[in-house]
Amino acid sequence: MAATSTSLSLAFCPLFRPTPQPQFQPRHLDPKFPKPLRLSLAPALSCAAPLAAVPDGVAIDDIIEKDWSFLNASGSHLPRALAAGALSPASRVLAVTPTASFVSALLSESPCELLVAAHESLYVLGGIKEEHDQVRCFHLEGGGGGQGGGVVEAVPGRFDAFDVVFVCYFPGMGVSPAALLRSLAKRCCKGARVVIFLDQGRQSLAQHRRENPDLLFADLPSRSSLEKAADGSKFEMAEFVDESSLYLAVLLFQG
Repeated sequence: MAATSTSLSLAFCPLFRPTPQPQFQPRHLDPKFPKPLRLSLAPALSCAAPLAAVPDGVAIDDIIEKDWSFLNASGSHLPRALAAGALSPASRVLAVTPTASFVSALLSESPCELLVAAHESLYVLGGIKEEHDQVRCFHLEGGGGGQGGGVVEAVPGRFDAFDVVFVCYFPGMGVSPAALLRSLAKRCCKGARVVIFLDQGRQSLAQHRRENPDLLFADLPSRSSLEKAADGSKFEMAEFVDESSLYLAVLLFQG
């Protein structure tokens, strides 16, 4: 019996030994913007909607998340651009390709009835939504390059009758001035103001072209090209400034 008892205890002994735990090595977080990611997303999906709720039969497009952080700095001419929008508490505002700092400045300047932000970057939209939950955020599919980025049809039709539109970074949208204004004409109310601006003007654009060529698809529109585009979409030029330190164009919708 002694021998049997010894053999059983030896046989079961490994079962009661603690299982070795894996050793985890600490990871150092990189504070820089994450490397470009390839994501799958249904087109025109609102940030407020769960990403899992993709209807059957909807095509899934691959998109590349790019680094738009070079636009984060607030410029000295931002108050002038906001003033050009003539905001009021009843304003219904669309901001195309905005930064989080622009949205914060806009809401600080004047509360509005509705603020919709449309951008090709989910990273930027996530930052806006985190800071200002009341902002409705929508993804612009295509991401420029003439593939549809910047066309406001990405915003659901229930959001319309905009009386102020801020086009915050036209060179990165991948559309012509005529295509942009045709798109906006379908969603603006009569008398709406469209403000196309770039703080630091062509001076900053030259730097962006050197440092971020993958995000620039067009130049800032000239006065003549904007006037030609405006004539075909029932817009009228109200103000135009094209200087090295500021680009600002204000158009009024006459439709």
